[in-house]
Amino acid sequence: MSNPDDGGLTGSRFRIHWVLLSAAGMAVAAAVARPLSYLLGGAAHETFGGVVGEAVVGAVAGGGTLGGIALAQWMVLRGRVPWAARWPAALASGGAAAAATGFAADEALGLAGFSEPPVAPVALGLAAFGFAHWLVLRRRAPRAGLLTAASAGGFLLAAVVTTGVAVVTGVEGGGPVFAALFGGAYGAVTGLALGRALRAAP
Repeated sequence: MSNPDDGGLTGSRFRIHWVLLSAAGMAVAAAVARPLSYLLGGAAHETFGGVVGEAVVGAVAGGGTLGGIALAQWMVLRGRVPWAARWPAALASGGAAAAATGFAADEALGLAGFSEPPVAPVALGLAAFGFAHWLVLRRRAPRAGLLTAASAGGFLLAAVVTTGVAVVTGVEGGGPVFAALFGGAYGAVTGLALGRALRAAP
């Protein structure tokens, strides 16, 4: 049963809007954040070295793309929940922390001579994402832990989906269509979690 104070954020109409806005937000944000991340990361690489350079690339790309998704999603949340402004902050900080940590760890391991699959960088990145995302939402959003887990899970699912489509179609990923697909998949997971969190809210 829907919470009468959820502002219509638990129905199918909300989820459709959420997914579409997530797809659009990712497509726009990726077009801006990716080239900017390479520009700033390249400058940091020249000045401070590869590890710092990769951290800057990750922070700008991760924070920019997830922040862009969240800003688009905020259009649905604003005026309906008191913590709406915290959602973009949670995703932008989580994305920046995750990608900066993961990219820097991967670069450091490579420089140290490790060439195994990037299990440790991915794990470190997810841990950084979860902590930053939860830290912004805790005590504000209902079931902040569920929303953080859904955000991390949605990110991983979206990555798997876009990679799978790229492999099956033989088309190199990274373009606006793949960005929109990534955002839509991410939005599908987080939209379901948000509806559940709001229904469970007192």
